[in-house]
Amino acid sequence: MRRTLQALSLAFLLVLLVSGAAYGAVAEKSVTVTIPAYGITVNGVKIDNSHIQYPFIVYNDITYFPMTYNDCRFLGLETEWQGNTTGLAVEKTGITAAYKPQKASAKNGGRYPASVPDFPVKVNGKTVDNSKEQYPLLSFRNVAYFPMTWEFGVKEFGWDYSFDSQNGLTIRSANLVLEQKPIANGNIKKAYDDIADNVAVTDQYAYYEDNKGRIIQAPLANLSKTKTVYQLPYGKEQPVYPVKLYADKDVVYLFYHQGGATMGTGFLIRFNDDGSTEKLLNYNRVKTFGNKIFFLNTHYGPPYPGNLFFAYDNGEPKPLGDPDYHYVGDSGGSETDDLYLVGDDLYILAYPMKQDYGRTGIYKVNIHTNEVTRISQREALSFQKESDFLYYPNEGSLYRISLTDGTEELVQQLSQNPSSVRNFAVLNGKVYWQDDANNILYNAASENVNPGAELDDLKLAGDDDEYLVCTFKETALSKYRIMIFDKSGKVVFKTSDKAYGSNIFIKANTVYFYNSTAGTICIGTLNETVT
Repeated sequence: MRRTLQALSLAFLLVLLVSGAAYGAVAEKSVTVTIPAYGITVNGVKIDNSHIQYPFIVYNDITYFPMTYNDCRFLGLETEWQGNTTGLAVEKTGITAAYKPQKASAKNGGRYPASVPDFPVKVNGKTVDNSKEQYPLLSFRNVAYFPMTWEFGVKEFGWDYSFDSQNGLTIRSANLVLEQKPIANGNIKKAYDDIADNVAVTDQYAYYEDNKGRIIQAPLANLSKTKTVYQLPYGKEQPVYPVKLYADKDVVYLFYHQGGATMGTGFLIRFNDDGSTEKLLNYNRVKTFGNKIFFLNTHYGPPYPGNLFFAYDNGEPKPLGDPDYHYVGDSGGSETDDLYLVGDDLYILAYPMKQDYGRTGIYKVNIHTNEVTRISQREALSFQKESDFLYYPNEGSLYRISLTDGTEELVQQLSQNPSSVRNFAVLNGKVYWQDDANNILYNAASENVNPGAELDDLKLAGDDDEYLVCTFKETALSKYRIMIFDKSGKVVFKTSDKAYGSNIFIKANTVYFYNSTAGTICIGTLNETVT
């Protein structure tokens, strides 16, 4: 047993092409491997070794562990395959991914042929001479396996592993490991145009639209305990579109529009934890500050004045502000980010309909007197509150307005292209911005934070907006689909798995989201930086 503990090896199966095809290997010699019968647990997940396409194997009395593209990232490793000439590079980066096994077409068991490849290999930048390794890399089912000796598994990759007769092989990596919870029946309907999975998650509940147009509520503690809390009116004479679920802090909303663009009705449904709902007609955006609730109707048809409303608790919404102004919000029923209440003043994007039509700026609206005052000197199409300042971009530059004395100043030039900056965020004074010309996300130093990736969405999240959540489009060169930054500017979470910004929720230091890649609700603790 001592020899087994010392020599126990873990292999990495690396499916490296983005297309999903396995890379080839030139074999020096043929070997025979077997399928182990003992139990295997990786990061708390019990592996069904008999029914996965890439099982654990044993060669020369040594256990080899298979890793697909997802499994490699499940264990905190990134890989790059550059062909048989340049070979394979493996690097420990702290990346995270959910476990998503690939099922085998037939049950595994018995003996199988494998081979020893001769392509170049680097681990954390160091060259590995496979011809001199006591336990060489293997190629099994046309993919490479990487042995975990002490040098590789512990020293290079930082893993902890053990073996005993009762539990078998147990492996734990050092990266953030996600808790995964499957949704009952897996029946999640895609949102309109397949833009996002129609799921909203908080720290207590998951809400999702099923294939029958029902909105289902399920507690995270037991996702099989489902409750239908709303029925969308599909099949009626008037069409229903778009449909979107999202969480704003601890409250989940459903937005949809029924009927024509100008004559139809917008519905905003607020869900309560007890399964009850509140229906709000003709509003598509809502923001709550304590017992004060603000409503906007901005989604369909030409802009019109007097579209801002205000209510206390669950009272009847009343018009707010100057009725000659149009108050601006993003379309689609998304979270209301450009809306802040400071004392008795609501800060919002707006413009007067009778003069300066369309010249949007930042205004403050007194909730008691309805007085409307412009506070930005320049046109503003988006803005954000950070501490005692309001930030907004204009013609490639970032400006800020002091809420203390009303002064406005230039923070920095972001882009030489005057029309290329609109989407941005400021976290603890650190600036992140999207170049609209190429959808690249930059930091204040104009460094690309995810090379090769195109930004999909960014938002502040957390109890006090202490995290920045960035999601990226699915492109061939995108290494990460989600990145989360803390207030120090460090990356505390990064994954190759797919999710959408509206599906990601943070409470305290824990992230909750629906993982589209794995098809599960995922939960992870953001307690350490990974870069």
